[in-house]
Amino acid sequence: MVNFRLIERPIFEVIGKKNWIGGQDNDLFGRFWQECQTNGLLAALGRLRAGRRGPQTSGLTLGISRVEQDPAKREFYYMIAIEKPADCPPGLLEGMETYQVPATQWAVFECRGKVPESIVQAEMFAIMEWLPNSGYEHALAPEMEVYPDQGDEYCEFWLPIQPKGEAPS
Repeated sequence: MVNFRLIERPIFEVIGKKNWIGGQDNDLFGRFWQECQTNGLLAALGRLRAGRRGPQTSGLTLGISRVEQDPAKREFYYMIAIEKPADCPPGLLEGMETYQVPATQWAVFECRGKVPESIVQAEMFAIMEWLPNSGYEHALAPEMEVYPDQGDEYCEFWLPIQPKGEAPS
């Protein structure tokens, strides 16, 4: 059983870089993370973050699956980002963009163990087991991986939810 909690968050802005994920190849995520490490994006995000955790997610780094148009479609932009600091310089660093995460309710699932395997397990549990029996459905918002520290033994999978049958906001 995966531990989870329900939370609500207001709209917030993130800054980072996106990449197209065209299907079920989970290796695409890892290659994008490696590319962002190699090309200095993760270091640049760290400098922007200046050691602070995001005020909405308590994360240092975010992996955002932008499935907000159609959560059933597994082709989407995936973004490696941080919550945009209030004191972020006006000009974006080359190759970065901003994105507004909509206000929504989230089911937050703990991922304990080696990443990315623990994320995949938590996501499968959340979507295949928990969601169908929960009274909720996937909201039209992105799914997120929240990394609260630099280690690779704990992160969180954030599933956007709304009560079943509720019109999207």
